[in-house]
Amino acid sequence: MNLKFLALRKILFAIVFVISLGLAGYLVGNNISQKVIEKSFAKQIISTSTVGKSSQLQKLLNEIVVEEKIPGAVMYISTPKGSWVGASGVNSLSTKTRMKTTDGFSIASMSKTFMAVVVLKLVEQGKIGLDRAIATYLPRDITPHIVNSDKITVRQLLNHTSGVAEYLDTKEFLQATAKRSRSQPWTAREAIPYMYQEEPKANPGEKFIYTDCNYILLELIVENITRGTLAQAIRSQILKPLGLKHTFTELREPTIGEVATGYGDRNKDGKLDSYADVNDGNGLGDGGLVSTAEDLAKFAKALFVKKSLLSSKMMKEMLKFKDNGESYSYGLGVERFSSPLEKAIGHSGIAYGFATLLAYLPSENTTIVVLLNNQNVDLKSVARTGLEVVENK
Repeated sequence: MNLKFLALRKILFAIVFVISLGLAGYLVGNNISQKVIEKSFAKQIISTSTVGKSSQLQKLLNEIVVEEKIPGAVMYISTPKGSWVGASGVNSLSTKTRMKTTDGFSIASMSKTFMAVVVLKLVEQGKIGLDRAIATYLPRDITPHIVNSDKITVRQLLNHTSGVAEYLDTKEFLQATAKRSRSQPWTAREAIPYMYQEEPKANPGEKFIYTDCNYILLELIVENITRGTLAQAIRSQILKPLGLKHTFTELREPTIGEVATGYGDRNKDGKLDSYADVNDGNGLGDGGLVSTAEDLAKFAKALFVKKSLLSSKMMKEMLKFKDNGESYSYGLGVERFSSPLEKAIGHSGIAYGFATLLAYLPSENTTIVVLLNNQNVDLKSVARTGLEVVENK
């Protein structure tokens, strides 16, 4: 690494240092020493690299895991010169099992891009109209409870301009999740009533407000139109055609392969706590998928590079971004990132103890996937730092 890159990396680590301080007490709280993570480096799987930066990228990933106190991480980078994937740390603090590049991660809100593809395919098939009111497609018993259901369009759900209230933030939902076993997966029909009594956040089309409830409503629409589950629609429309054999809907489909445990400062006491037993909407349409770095890279390639998942017309619709006035914009299930990934499109996800990012840089034909099992980390800075290695900056 040259001096310019090292200086940049130090600046980025300084930015996240405050976050790291908040997690400083977790090693004692989880009865595991820093040495456990450090020793795991010797056992990491490093795939064959054709980008020519294998050792530098692996060293960087190792340093990120240690300096930001992340249990484990997987990073994938693909450029016109080739690709690299590496893993570091552990996938579980309790078992101290080393992280592997093939381990699954809950991708949280990154799942919204998969949902958007399913919806746009239904538009292609003439089963849904992007600019028709959602009352046309929602189950009849749900429609009367959704304020402005006769005005909100499918497009507005996809790009978060519907103004609908949120279900996740309600006191009642939070209380319900505290007692909810993972043996009882939430359904969209069970989750949506928690927003019935909430006031809309804005009028339809008025402004961008990121709300997970948009995608719960989309789940209800997809299932009402297809007469099947969202998991089935995603599998038939995306996973099976692309051969994504390590991706599945959590709590809806059988677990595939080994899945990492997610961690976060749940009790706001500076210690990392496991999310392994938490069920606060896992598997729902706003963030239900579990996947691996290489499966996500295949998905990105099909969607953004080969453009084989959607017609050119639907791709144009997906990439119509709604600017929120803060150097960040949102299309139909796709983010256009702000600094330091201002040239990239894709999606991020932070929930269930995981922080995940899929970013594609069209101008450079470069894809990066970052998967962390600690949700309290600056994802974009980690990704940008990895790209700096490849770009020799």
